[in-house]
Amino acid sequence: MRGGSKTYSYGIALVLFLVCSSGIQTQGETWGNYASMYEYSDLVTTIYYENGEKAHEATFEDTLKVWNVTTVSDKVYFRTNFTPYFMGLMHFETQDEYDTYLSEHYWYDNVTDSMSIGYSVVGTDFYFVDMMDSILSYDGIISDFDIRLIGHKMYGLFLPVNHSSFNFKTDYTTSFPSEKPLHDVNLKQKDTFTLDKMRYSGYYLNLEYSYFSTGISFEARFDFSIELMYSSIGELYYYKITFLVYNEDDKENVEYTEVKFSLNPEYKVNGTEVSWVSPLIILGSLMIVTYAYTRFRRDH
Repeated sequence: MRGGSKTYSYGIALVLFLVCSSGIQTQGETWGNYASMYEYSDLVTTIYYENGEKAHEATFEDTLKVWNVTTVSDKVYFRTNFTPYFMGLMHFETQDEYDTYLSEHYWYDNVTDSMSIGYSVVGTDFYFVDMMDSILSYDGIISDFDIRLIGHKMYGLFLPVNHSSFNFKTDYTTSFPSEKPLHDVNLKQKDTFTLDKMRYSGYYLNLEYSYFSTGISFEARFDFSIELMYSSIGELYYYKITFLVYNEDDKENVEYTEVKFSLNPEYKVNGTEVSWVSPLIILGSLMIVTYAYTRFRRDH
């Protein structure tokens, strides 16, 4: 599409389209009462090894913006500047055909280089959809949601945690897509998390596991760690994944990658400041009391 419209116009059009297209109403049990805009910082670090020694390190930084967040029944739509992850996947004979496809399915705007997409819940199935309600991916179900799916960045910015059927997967036995058996599986869950010295109510999950592969020139061990923090209404606050490729034959590291994806501070709400002073005072007091008691026992 040439010469796209202003962002404000897209916001009005989105609301009118969602309200008028089917006459459906907002349903709080599926999605939450989200803000209209979010911004995330993305940092990817990869380290390559030669003979077990660090040989090269590469970093990549980006900013993901999400706005015009609109919730209607079992769907939540939003505009985003992360267009490279969705465009260019289909073949067209002419540029005009391609532009028309982007305009109809993603409401693409080449002025802001942004597009509209959404999430849809049908029964307990969790879909990624475009503005024509065409399914972009079908990777999971909300009744046993696999947090490893969040590795696609955009898949899981919002989760329908309010839905009566929603829960996080807790039983991990195989990898995907190769379905290799997992080893040293450790899953931690909490209903609070601390981020940038602020504590929030919500969902904290940390999953660690390993699996082995012999499909390359050496026996490799893959060590994964995934850490997630979601608000109480299912907004992604923080995501971190690390994985290490280890050469079991030569007993040395091959490659290490770390991805951090964090909501910028000005978009985080309902947190309480964590004070480190009180615990230090309590610890110091206990040490003083213990020392005084020890001296008293020694002198008597």
